[in-house]
Amino acid sequence: MIEETLPALPAARTAHPRQAPPASLPPTAGAAEAAAHSSEARDTNGNSPAATALEKALCSFRDNVPSFQTLVESLLAAAEKEREALAEARHLLEAEKKEFETECQRVQHVLADSEQVTLNVGGNLFTTSVMTLRNSPSPSLFNAMFSGRHSLKPDEKGAYFVDRDGRHFHDILNYLRDSHFNYPPDGTDFKYLLELRAEAEYFGLTGLVAQIDRYPYGLIKVCRAAALNTEDSWMYEDGQDEVVFTVDKACHLLGVGLCGTEGGLTVELEVYEVSAEDFSNEVATLQTAAQSFTKADGQVLQMYLPAPAVLLPGKFYMLSALIKGTESYCSEDCLARIIAGGLTVQFQAWESPNGTNQERGQFNELYLRVMPVV
Repeated sequence: MIEETLPALPAARTAHPRQAPPASLPPTAGAAEAAAHSSEARDTNGNSPAATALEKALCSFRDNVPSFQTLVESLLAAAEKEREALAEARHLLEAEKKEFETECQRVQHVLADSEQVTLNVGGNLFTTSVMTLRNSPSPSLFNAMFSGRHSLKPDEKGAYFVDRDGRHFHDILNYLRDSHFNYPPDGTDFKYLLELRAEAEYFGLTGLVAQIDRYPYGLIKVCRAAALNTEDSWMYEDGQDEVVFTVDKACHLLGVGLCGTEGGLTVELEVYEVSAEDFSNEVATLQTAAQSFTKADGQVLQMYLPAPAVLLPGKFYMLSALIKGTESYCSEDCLARIIAGGLTVQFQAWESPNGTNQERGQFNELYLRVMPVV
């Protein structure tokens, strides 16, 4: 029996139940917070925070544009002023540079100190050195003339002309050489002294003017005592002899005349400005001097100050003399008010440490000179 072999049938599939798709998983916590934040951050118009901030910045910029423009304009104006100031400073600097260069050119032609120079002073010729003419400080005219800052042209003989009186110039030149005025201490040619003083003022020689002013030209002698007691003597044991006074015009105090002595004495003189309320209060010391005398100097001892003391109206002045030595004479019945040479001197009530007062004491004379009105 023939068996017919049939092909094997495939194995039947195992039937599995179809699974439903998985349900959606719940979102993580971070994602939930981000979603919530994104939802809440939008404003009522649905704009994001970045868009809101940008809008605020634009509004602020538009609001501040006018003030920003004002600031820029102020900065530009300040820069323009600074530019103008720099231009002006540069202009001044260039002018100073030009002036300096001109001065340098002049200085190149300055005469050396050792060079000789001839001056024609009012027709009188004087030969000296440049160093001598430069020997007096400013405001000396000669110092300025030969400083190189002025153009000087000599005449055909090589002399520089000075339009002044040549009669006095030898004393001017001698003063320039050694800074001393060689005139006799007891000289009395006051007319010449006044002429020389005028020349010294013209040439700007203030030192020479001061030395001339020590001489008693134009002197006014204020005689304080009606009588000089030479019979009775005065002892110096208790301190200074003092007198207080005022003047009605500006004047120079040149010196004083003290009572003479039978032997010898030394005087230490001081001139003060004192307080009007209290004469014992010194305001300023104007001059001091010291000198010794003997009987040979006479009944009135003339004592001159090293330099004149300036006295002004409305102020109070004290003369104080500390006298050491033998006995001396004494001024009696002194006047309280004296007018001399158009000058009024008023003596004040005051008692000195040594017992003298406005009526009697050692100050017999005052030597004054009225100052010229400028």
